[in-house]
Amino acid sequence: MIAPKHQQQGITLIELMIALVLGLVVTAAVIEIFLGARQVYQVQEAKARIQENGRFAMQTVTDGILEASYSGCATRSGVEINNTLNNNDNYLWDFGTAIEGMEATSDSSWSPAMDSAITQPLGGSDILTLRTISEPTIQVTKHPGGTPPGSANLQVNSNNGLEQFDIVMVTDCLDAAVFQITSANPDTSGSLVHNTGNGTPGNATKALGKNFENGWINKIQTKSLYIRNNSRGIPALYQRLNDNNAEELVEGVESMHIRYGVDTDTDGSADRYETADSVTNWNNVLSVEVELLLTSLQDNLTVDGPQTYFFNGNTITASDSRLRSVFSRTVTLRNRVP
Repeated sequence: MIAPKHQQQGITLIELMIALVLGLVVTAAVIEIFLGARQVYQVQEAKARIQENGRFAMQTVTDGILEASYSGCATRSGVEINNTLNNNDNYLWDFGTAIEGMEATSDSSWSPAMDSAITQPLGGSDILTLRTISEPTIQVTKHPGGTPPGSANLQVNSNNGLEQFDIVMVTDCLDAAVFQITSANPDTSGSLVHNTGNGTPGNATKALGKNFENGWINKIQTKSLYIRNNSRGIPALYQRLNDNNAEELVEGVESMHIRYGVDTDTDGSADRYETADSVTNWNNVLSVEVELLLTSLQDNLTVDGPQTYFFNGNTITASDSRLRSVFSRTVTLRNRVP
């Protein structure tokens, strides 16, 4: 006798519930793996971005420090610059001071006092100012001198890239003078007039002090580096050149702390490091110690609670779950050391 065949008619409620539970377990496991992988990816991407931004920000600050105090062939001769501008001790025009800083003493104050040229700085972060000449280097072909000495127009080749009201330095490697060009078309005419009563800040005198024929002319600039929030509310490294508007360089730079290596015994090496509010003579600064604090743009990246880091001599616990990394470097002012 052949036994009758039994066909499957369905599944029981218990079997269905077991299948649902198993399905949910598998789904939960897949979701957990996906979320874990996504978190790891976000953390690694944020770390890579911090490293990239940190290297670029530090290189930008380093390059500025290395260029500070450069005055062409007059750099090593240590000549005193004859600054003929009005208000030549003003923050923007004080070209005799190649480097200076402002120490953040609170969330809203700096010492020495912050100049109004620095716009919307982030409290608690230092400010660094550097002064130097810039390219191109243009030769003086004629300079009759005049009365008083150096009051005549300087002649250079045309198509020189200079504009009316550019501030420039002229040097013959033995002496140097700073003035503002007042002629309307110096690029096409090649004639660099430096009259008084025109331009900002304008020239206090036409007299440059001597005949600079066969000397060299360069534009001169004041560069300020500091931290402020960008339009998205993210802290960033900003740069302001002369009296131009500040421009964003690198976002994610949360703070900058600076100390200055001061030569106290004139032996050509830094004897101690001081904050800006303790430096009494900026001409004695030979090196700069820079610390930058970089932060991730995304929050909720630290799964074990807020990150603890060491910055500016203090151990700090963050108030959020962003990633942070500290970059530090000591840079020598190569135009000042023997």
